[in-house]
Amino acid sequence: MIKKIKTIKHIILIYYVIVLFLVLLFTFALPHDGSINKTIIVILGLYLLFFPIVMVYTLRYALHIFLFSLAFISGFYGFYHHSIDAHSVSNALYFTFRLYLLDLADVFTEDGTSPNQYPALLEIARWSAASYTISTIFIAMYRSLEKNILLYLTQALGKHHIVFSYNEKSQALIEDLRKHRERVIVVDETFSPETQNMLEGMNVSVVQATINEKDLFHVCAAKKAASISLFHEKDQDSLYVLMKIEEFARKEKAPLALKKLLIHMEENHYKKELTSFLNEVEHFSFPVEVVNVYEEIAKRFWKKHPLVIEGEKATHLLIVGYDNLGQQIAAEANKVSRKNELNHECLITVLGDFTSRANIGNMEMIPFNIKEESFTEILKSEQKQFTHIFICLDEDNMDLLEGIELSELFPEIPIYMNFTNESIEQTFMIATTETEKSLYSIGMMRDVITKDYLNL
Repeated sequence: MIKKIKTIKHIILIYYVIVLFLVLLFTFALPHDGSINKTIIVILGLYLLFFPIVMVYTLRYALHIFLFSLAFISGFYGFYHHSIDAHSVSNALYFTFRLYLLDLADVFTEDGTSPNQYPALLEIARWSAASYTISTIFIAMYRSLEKNILLYLTQALGKHHIVFSYNEKSQALIEDLRKHRERVIVVDETFSPETQNMLEGMNVSVVQATINEKDLFHVCAAKKAASISLFHEKDQDSLYVLMKIEEFARKEKAPLALKKLLIHMEENHYKKELTSFLNEVEHFSFPVEVVNVYEEIAKRFWKKHPLVIEGEKATHLLIVGYDNLGQQIAAEANKVSRKNELNHECLITVLGDFTSRANIGNMEMIPFNIKEESFTEILKSEQKQFTHIFICLDEDNMDLLEGIELSELFPEIPIYMNFTNESIEQTFMIATTETEKSLYSIGMMRDVITKDYLNL
């Protein structure tokens, strides 16, 4: 709670300044009568003093709660104590709720006619209730049109970012772009209600449509966009969207304002083929950059840890898991070795889902089934001297468990693990802060899928 108070302390300060001003204005500048006695002054004073507690828990609806509560307190007290006839609690409550319907019960004159001047306490109540009701209506109308308004503003202003396909990778980019206050449009065929609410809560425009839908690129204002990012789970889908955007660009009379089109290729062979195609065969109407998230994580790691390979001693890397990240860690290690023309060899041993044992250059591939076989038994039987270990399995929990097990077997060897979930990585960092185990993080997807890293 203290942390939240520090976050909104400037808003709380502004609140107290405004309340003090209104109290002084009401006390010295506006006429008032005996309806505001010591009892209601104490009640309203405590209410105004402690209301910021509500702001700590719900800043978005604080004004609504403030107006509703102020109208209820002053209205109920006023009707119960200051009407001509003695009314029951039930009547006082009923009269109070009528205020929210912009209807004030005339119970302050003997003949039931409207007086020239209502009690000051009821003036506070009726204007607070009217403000609450009218603001609620306008906010409801705005929120019903908010999605259309946001999309229209994005279309009109341009220089926004369009992200095709919503998934774990694109989510990281979307969140980072919003942290930089960039306007974002997300396009996908389907969104769950939870995802749609979450994105709209971040002020991200959501366009639910297929790529073949007519006028899709006009709806997204692709012509004015600063960047377009393709993050489909299947590389073929990203390639298809790339071709559709190129077709759209050639039909337009003026060139697109794209600074860059970013296309993520999951498979290495697709990435190589597209890169070769862009360099040697076809140039698009806009700049195209091909990336692979796992390759970027590996590049970032070796850039930050060059001495793993560039040291004076020979290196022997053990990579556990040879899917996307494992392949990139090995490939980038070999690139660093060749680039620096090292005097010593860099050996790589890989445990993965291979059909048979094989040796390719400096790499030895050993079949391994993590569900049925034990790390320790295989590594003991191999009797190899490893200098560094990389665990590149698909599940964070599995990475962590195997990392701890290997740290017991090889306490002197640095062990690097891959995490996709930030909370698990933070838990891991806290758990290993005061230990002597040499466990480290390779890096995360969110480290490389950012506006600055991708230069968007």
